Amino acid sequence: MEQVATRTDSSSTREWRMHTYPRVFLAVVGAAFLLVVGLGSGSSTVSGRVGGDFPAFYAAGSLVARGQVDDLYDPAAQAAVQTDLLGSENGFLAFAYAPQVALAYAPLSLLDYRLAYVVHTALMVAALVAAMTLIRPMVEVIDRWFALTIASVIGFYPIFMAVGGGQNTALTLLLLAWMWRSLATGREARAGIAVALLMFRPQYALPVMALLFLGRHFRAVGWAAVGMAATWTVDAVMLGPMWVSDWLGRVGPFVSADAGINGHNAVAVVGFLQALLGVDSSLAIVVGGLLSVVIAALLAAAWWTGSVELDLLMALTAAGMVLMSPHTMFYDAGIIVITLAVLVGRDPGRWPIVAMVIVAATAQVAASTVGFSPFAPVVAAVFVLTLREVRADATAGEPLEMATV
Repeated sequence: MEQVATRTDSSSTREWRMHTYPRVFLAVVGAAFLLVVGLGSGSSTVSGRVGGDFPAFYAAGSLVARGQVDDLYDPAAQAAVQTDLLGSENGFLAFAYAPQVALAYAPLSLLDYRLAYVVHTALMVAALVAAMTLIRPMVEVIDRWFALTIASVIGFYPIFMAVGGGQNTALTLLLLAWMWRSLATGREARAGIAVALLMFRPQYALPVMALLFLGRHFRAVGWAAVGMAATWTVDAVMLGPMWVSDWLGRVGPFVSADAGINGHNAVAVVGFLQALLGVDSSLAIVVGGLLSVVIAALLAAAWWTGSVELDLLMALTAAGMVLMSPHTMFYDAGIIVITLAVLVGRDPGRWPIVAMVIVAATAQVAASTVGFSPFAPVVAAVFVLTLREVRADATAGEPLEMATV
């Protein structure tokens, strides 16, 4: 009896720690954020310039709010709006997203810059919580340890840097989670709407739409097409019917220049190899391109077979898109949170592997020193691990069943 009581007490203490410590961590991180943002003036704080990449989005929103839509991709116009947002830094942060993204940021640009940054950060944190809430019923370990999950996700270096750096990875994660939950519950129209909204990152939305088609989710594809048409119409009203070619013509040079300046942060296969072998390396482009095609083919085969369970399809897709996209920085690799959640959800004994991935992600701080992303091989390893699970699942030959959530 004494032994039973001791074990029960030990289990209760462990439960209390697993629920309490993450809440303490989140409270400390939140307090530190408010302290850093609250101290200082303008775009400067005690820890340096505030906002990370946020000036690019804030400036784009400002141009739309001022009615300067035609100047949206003009370097001089962007630089002029960012004059007081970069502290002592020279130059400007280029905005390379589609016009509808600038339109979405226009309301934020009406606020004081620091307040806008705080609101944006709060919205991204809310998006992360919403994404995990959507996944929660489908992954038992997340449901049981929800506070720990949120703390782990926010502490995951790519996500932490994306949220604090004014990026919108959390929104991508939310839309993928929404699509997953919608497909799992048979609500294909909602899944299609999620994909349409994901068009703010077309390098993800278009492959996902193709995979849904291969997976015979035709209703979802139809709704995605309707949503994409609506998005195209909004952009056409803003920049004219030829906006796609104009946009690509403007952002093309930026993407090329960014490969040389920011290549050490690239986790996509092509970008990673260019960082290793040189931006102009033909070998990097050819080998990286071939590997990207192989990854795309593996994703297509997994969705087409119809025998792989939906959670594994989402896990493989999240990791695969990061690797095969032509322009993916380390903070966008935060969407492999979906992959890690599925892996540990299927086998809780994998938690040490997930913990190692979370810890290994911090090696990205050395990227500028070594000249390439140390996190990229980790993402590739996660993809391979997931692919092995997919093959095992497909070999079982069980048809895909929609879960009732």
